[in-house]
Amino acid sequence: MSFRARLTLAAAAAVAVAIALASGLVYVLVREQLRGEIETTLEERASLVTSGPLSVRRGPNGSRVLETPYRGLAQGDVFVQAVDAQGTVAKPDPRQVAFPVTEEVTRAAAEGGDPFFADAVIEGTHVLQLVVPVGDGYALQLVRPLQEVDRLLDRIRIVLILVSLGGIAAAAAFGALVARTALRPVTQLTREAEVVAETRDLSHRIGLEGNDELARLGASFDTMLAALDESQQQQRQLVADASHELGTPLTSIRTNVEVLARRDDLAPEAREALLGDLVGQLGEMSGLVTGLVELASEAPTELERGDVQLDELVEDAVARAARLAPQIRFTSELEPTVVRGVPGRLERAVSNVLDNAVKWSEPGATVEVAVADGSVTVRDHGPGIAEEDVPHIFDRFYRSAQARAMPGSGLGLAIVKRVVDEHGGTATVSLADGGGTLVRLAFPEVVPAD
Repeated sequence: MSFRARLTLAAAAAVAVAIALASGLVYVLVREQLRGEIETTLEERASLVTSGPLSVRRGPNGSRVLETPYRGLAQGDVFVQAVDAQGTVAKPDPRQVAFPVTEEVTRAAAEGGDPFFADAVIEGTHVLQLVVPVGDGYALQLVRPLQEVDRLLDRIRIVLILVSLGGIAAAAAFGALVARTALRPVTQLTREAEVVAETRDLSHRIGLEGNDELARLGASFDTMLAALDESQQQQRQLVADASHELGTPLTSIRTNVEVLARRDDLAPEAREALLGDLVGQLGEMSGLVTGLVELASEAPTELERGDVQLDELVEDAVARAARLAPQIRFTSELEPTVVRGVPGRLERAVSNVLDNAVKWSEPGATVEVAVADGSVTVRDHGPGIAEEDVPHIFDRFYRSAQARAMPGSGLGLAIVKRVVDEHGGTATVSLADGGGTLVRLAFPEVVPAD
């Protein structure tokens, strides 16, 4: 069953229950009102009958005749008879049909008590009777036929049933209309989602308008599609760029290996040069593969994060960079700072920034490193960064015109940007005052060190 059908059925069922309860309540109220009027009539007639002394005398054929001070018993539709404790009946008119005498009636005649009402059937006629103990071992039975009341109640019951059926049918029709109108955005969302699933076109959009929950769901779905589309485009671009970047060193390595394999008469100097090229190219390719693996790795989980002493981490990274680049002078201003993150990834980001500063520094130049308030700043005194390169400096495989002649894969700063984003921080690159490049890595949730 479709969701629309279930919604229509639920609406019809709710209306049906409401109508049934209302109809039942109306029927009970009308029934009690009509019976209440008849009970009042019987009580008034009982007051008239018992307003004076009652007598029972012998009639013809040994029957008993009831005589009362009220003489209008033959008028109207209320009939009366007296019953003693043995169940003997006395009627005001011998022609009157005798009423059924139950054990409750004889008990009331013998023991007395309060008057009570009871339903009975006399020769196929439904009646309401009032039993009134009058003392001296007698009780009066006052009877009023309920034929008119029953006919009226039957008509009311039929009308209520028809009204209920009509209301339920109308509720189902309106429920189907409301369900179709209300679920139109859901239908559109389902249809558009099926189009995306069938065509695999992540650039497709739902395009629901409005401010309700379904519109927000559609907007969220569009946002998800946009994120998936961007991720897919980035993945394709990564594969394409990686293929392009790997092609050059692989071709060069293959050429050098073929030369070494086919030429036995190479001079020792030439052979040493080819081997040096091979080692350098293998190093570049190793760095490229490492960078690709780093970019393709999953983001760290919260369980992997911890409090990291950022100043100590940077101090270790600077010491390692100084050992690898003894021709560069490093100066440090490190204030105690604690951030929350993954030590290995933070160290990789800082090391990449330091390697980049070393690459652009002349021998004997100074690289200035500072840590304060959760931020790491690295400044070199190289040629600086061109203004047109600033928006793309953190893009994967991006290399400026000056950098293309230098070793590297263009992944170092891309890895830095990813690490900083994973830790909720920001990474910026700008031209430093007086020349050189200034890289700043800012991390949130700074906790002062003890």
